[in-house]
Amino acid sequence: MQNEEDPGKGPLIGTQGVSKVLVEALIDGTAVILSVALPAGAPLIAAGATALKGVGPLLQEHQDKNINMMMAAGGTEGGMTPEELLAAVTADPERLLPFVTACDAARRTALDDKVKALGRAVGQLANDDALVDESTIWIDIFSKVDRAHVRMVKALCQMDPEHEGYSRLWKRYELREECGLSSTVSVLISTLLSLGLMREIPFEELSQHDKARWGVSVPGPNYSPLYGKGPLTSNFMQRLEAASQG
Repeated sequence: MQNEEDPGKGPLIGTQGVSKVLVEALIDGTAVILSVALPAGAPLIAAGATALKGVGPLLQEHQDKNINMMMAAGGTEGGMTPEELLAAVTADPERLLPFVTACDAARRTALDDKVKALGRAVGQLANDDALVDESTIWIDIFSKVDRAHVRMVKALCQMDPEHEGYSRLWKRYELREECGLSSTVSVLISTLLSLGLMREIPFEELSQHDKARWGVSVPGPNYSPLYGKGPLTSNFMQRLEAASQG
């Protein structure tokens, strides 16, 4: 569907109907929670509800912008108009379901490169039967990562300043400090490991140089594993960098 108010902004895909209702319902529900949690007549109830009502249009605008950005990137990648792209990805469930996942992920992020990377994956999903499975996997990967995950992946791509030609390896506490995280670093590590964007290096694979360089002791109760790039890290960064240039 074309944006009739501003054709230059491209198509608006499903963000004026259902999502608008959901946003307003969420805001109304939050106002009810405020009224229960605070004493009757508290000025914060009225002020809070009014402020929350103002969030709806802002959130809607953000979602519209991101969906349009994703569709524009997808159209460029697939060599299609937005209307052709939409028709292609909604033609069968095999494409429709990952497309819905991409739309949901795009509207829930403030990271433009993620939105564009999702769009490029949608374009590949629509344009090439041979890439349907791979595109679905990349949509799933990008839907599960955001700014903090990207910071950690970029850290994994750093080169060792003391060993030319070798990637830097990291212990958990070093990643926590590098990425400005607390104990939540464990959640990010688990996610990146599961997506193939990070790898725990087995002790047996470490050279004597690595063990000495990173202070690794024999596995035991206090063993601290080393982490490095995963099998999909380089491809992920290529897609992210391509999105930033698009």
